[in-house]
Amino acid sequence: MPLSRLFPLFLLSSTAVLRAQAPAAGVPPEETIITLDTFLVSSGPDAKSAFDLAQGTSILTGHDLHLRQQGTLGATLNETPGVNATSYGPGASRPLIRGLGGDRIRVLSNSLGALDASSISPDHTTAVEPLFADRIEVLRGPSTLLYGSSAVGGVVNVITHTIPATAPATPLTGTLETRGFGAADERTGLLAVTAGNQRFAVQVDGLRQHGGDVSLPGVARVDAAAPADQPAGILPNSDLTTSSLAVGATVFTPHGHGGIAVSTYSTLYGVPVGEPISINLHQRRLDCQGETSATFGPFRGVHARFGYGEYEHGEVADRRTVNTTFHNQAWEGRLELPHAFGATVSGTFGGQAARSDFSAVGEEVVTPPSRTTSQALFAVEAWRLGAWSLQAGGRLERQSITLGPVDPTLPALPGYAATPGESRQDTGVSSALGAVFYPARNWSAGLNLAYTERLPTAQERFSHGPHGGTGAYEVGTGRLGAERSVGLDLSLRRRAGFVTGSVSAFVNRFQDYIFEQELPPDAIPAANNPEALTPYQFAAKDARFYGGEAELTLHLLEQGARQLHLDLTADYVQAQQTTDDEPLPRIPPFRGGAALRYEGGRLQLGVGTRFVARQDRYTHAETATAGYTLLNADFAYTLPVGGISYEFFARGTNLTDREARVHSSFLKDFCPLPGRGVTAGVRMNF
Repeated sequence: MPLSRLFPLFLLSSTAVLRAQAPAAGVPPEETIITLDTFLVSSGPDAKSAFDLAQGTSILTGHDLHLRQQGTLGATLNETPGVNATSYGPGASRPLIRGLGGDRIRVLSNSLGALDASSISPDHTTAVEPLFADRIEVLRGPSTLLYGSSAVGGVVNVITHTIPATAPATPLTGTLETRGFGAADERTGLLAVTAGNQRFAVQVDGLRQHGGDVSLPGVARVDAAAPADQPAGILPNSDLTTSSLAVGATVFTPHGHGGIAVSTYSTLYGVPVGEPISINLHQRRLDCQGETSATFGPFRGVHARFGYGEYEHGEVADRRTVNTTFHNQAWEGRLELPHAFGATVSGTFGGQAARSDFSAVGEEVVTPPSRTTSQALFAVEAWRLGAWSLQAGGRLERQSITLGPVDPTLPALPGYAATPGESRQDTGVSSALGAVFYPARNWSAGLNLAYTERLPTAQERFSHGPHGGTGAYEVGTGRLGAERSVGLDLSLRRRAGFVTGSVSAFVNRFQDYIFEQELPPDAIPAANNPEALTPYQFAAKDARFYGGEAELTLHLLEQGARQLHLDLTADYVQAQQTTDDEPLPRIPPFRGGAALRYEGGRLQLGVGTRFVARQDRYTHAETATAGYTLLNADFAYTLPVGGISYEFFARGTNLTDREARVHSSFLKDFCPLPGRGVTAGVRMNF
């Protein structure tokens, strides 16, 4: 039976399991209730429970986050339902949500943009360090109202303690962690220290990470041009070195707090393509944030954030010659005014502004220099009416793109138009209406309808050059307008009982969906395309995405500190270009997983398996991708000594050493997932 039919059956069966009650014999139901309620800050200025949101959400925090943390954000989130990774080698992996990636996913650091160049190409990593995260929040589906028109696919918000948000309970606290081994012979050291009192706090975070070439079950390349003598058991040019340092300080007052932080992030990683290319990336960043709870009129305070970043990365050949250097000087600021009208209506008004000055110099300049500015106003409101909660909002956004110098020797192509100094202005309007119904105690059903207008990027309009990272010659289309979509998201949640979790389904219809469409091989003259890269041009056609996710927990044992849980997850997305009735490229296949976890005081154990189906739906420029099953396990033991807690941990991944290739990756024929690896370490909390 096709997986497109199996998934609805899975959702139906999951819903049936959610409805099942399984109290222990002779024990009143109230004593078997396990409350699972996680609060989310990415949904607005007020922390809301995931149980009370109309949209699908996932939150990683605590021990679960520690188990999944890896060197890239995509790899950290890859097992989250509805979230895949671009998998561009160990050094660069960005999240995909429901098959959407690039500029359609907003990656945030403490609710502000990453201020990097990661959305331009899959070989550019995000300048956000996941190992510093206290929690990571994922909003699936259209989330444009608070964070920008580009968030049509969803939002990933990495929340850190770089600027302390609460006064420390003791004068000095911190974490010291070291880990090593794994498939890349990793060596990582991390230090996070907080010092202060009820009036003032200082935070210092530092990290150093190094990994060698990744071990594989077999050979790396399986394409037609793979050399016959390529080495087996290793992924060449996949090493990674990263360092990061952040210092922040906060002043606390009776009615709020204000803080500032400076940080640096540097990484040098190999891109495992045909020729040895490495990316040497640096970012310096300044962040400020403050809030007050003092009320005035209907407003319950003010929340303000500002971030400024200077980003640069060079694409280096043979670890010596810099082919192309990318620069991005950017800032973003936002102001939110939470308010309440009576006892049943609450929400926020807000404004956001951003600017990005982007340029590239060298052999592979795909997009001419450009300055992008945007301004937006937004409002989100919620009404609580008995067993219903209604949520509504809107966003008005204005974007301007101004071009710098354009190469006059570029060949003329249909649809391409770029004049030095020209400016393109666009206005986008987005809105959403949601409802949450509480049919019974600890149950909620959410329905969210959203209309979004994503404004085209400079890359989509003005690209004209070779892009080694994707193996393509990319051409923009100047006449592109706003990409419009209507999305419907339905979810069912249960937060207490023998079975907890959620199931959701979604459909998203796009008008003028922007994607790269292959051109005839001779569309670009050989003089401009000496490496004969496949030419692509950004086109706008209608498209449809649909699918769903499920994440359920069966609480098999709940006896004080002793707990035994069975976690079940699944996700599926199908994407079709409806104008020409063709599949869209690099769409992830069906995935399912099961994990058995035991927590007993100081000891925690887990074993899990993840199944990824074969992908048989692909464009004529792709090939099918075989399915695979991975086996993972983990162990943690906490030992308190005096006032210090030592946590010894180990995590085994791909324990059966299975070859696995990711269909959503541009490098699936060059770069499989790592082979068997066991990472071990110790975390000291004081």
